[in-house]
Amino acid sequence: MEPSEFWKPNEEVIANYADLVTVIEDVFTKWRSQSKVFAWRGQVNADWPLYSSLYRRLTWTRGAPPEERDLARYEGRILADVHRWGLHTGGPGGRLSILAQLAALQHFGAPTRLVDVTFNPWIGAWFAVEEKWDNAGRQYEDEDARLFAVDVTGRLINENRQYRRWEDALRRPWPTEAEPKDLNDDERRRLMAMRRTWSTKVFAWRTPHYNARIAAQDGGFLLGGAPTSRGPDAPNQWPKDGGGYWRIEEVRAATCLSLRPHKLRVKRGGVAQDAVYSMRILASAKDEIRARLERSFGYRHSTIYPDFTGFAMAATPDLKTRSE
Repeated sequence: MEPSEFWKPNEEVIANYADLVTVIEDVFTKWRSQSKVFAWRGQVNADWPLYSSLYRRLTWTRGAPPEERDLARYEGRILADVHRWGLHTGGPGGRLSILAQLAALQHFGAPTRLVDVTFNPWIGAWFAVEEKWDNAGRQYEDEDARLFAVDVTGRLINENRQYRRWEDALRRPWPTEAEPKDLNDDERRRLMAMRRTWSTKVFAWRTPHYNARIAAQDGGFLLGGAPTSRGPDAPNQWPKDGGGYWRIEEVRAATCLSLRPHKLRVKRGGVAQDAVYSMRILASAKDEIRARLERSFGYRHSTIYPDFTGFAMAATPDLKTRSE
């Protein structure tokens, strides 16, 4: 199954800038009365799965999408190596929290479970239509793009008292494969409940401004466990449009998180929480949307990636990076 098949039954199609404006306004109009918070992610190719870098590289390595225990095990290896390399300290400020370590790793291209997002829908749209180059040639201009809007209300860890401590935790605050020894019955029940929540919900982190790029992008991350079935008593969390259900293997092929797509425009009813909306931006609309975003908001590579890494990536697109 192609990942795009998972999103297609519920997606909105954006054919021009006016469509983009309408869809973004529809998201906020639909949920304004409930003060919903959305995280936005743009991808230049609509056929790509929604993967974190660690999930993607484990999929390539294993030949199949990983389960949560695989992610947790390899994540532990990476964090142990960070410690061995002496990269876990923050200078005069002392030891970095686990999330701060993962954010730094993500920034410099190491694989993590974090999924980059923005809390600004227009920046999310810019990422979807961003110009990409490879060896002085433009990439993905003939490919449709995709924009995601993920409801993270109540699970933005900066604003939730239950999860706010995650920001400063020196150990992974989410469930890992190894269960602590000598747990009493109450502790074990809480751990089991957290394991269920971790792999059936999605969390978001609005990161401190560690660098200029995060500030410019109004950036943050999604995180959560790999999608999992709830077991034989409730195995079907992902209904298909028109009847039936997606198999868990199909869900994992499309997304590394427990995201459940929904239609944005329904006459009545619809989902009350955990909505995930997907918008396909036609390739023919990319140039217009790029131009309008630059004209209206000043978005371009120099403002979205305002650092030396961004300059190295985007400032000389006409120069080849390797010989033919």
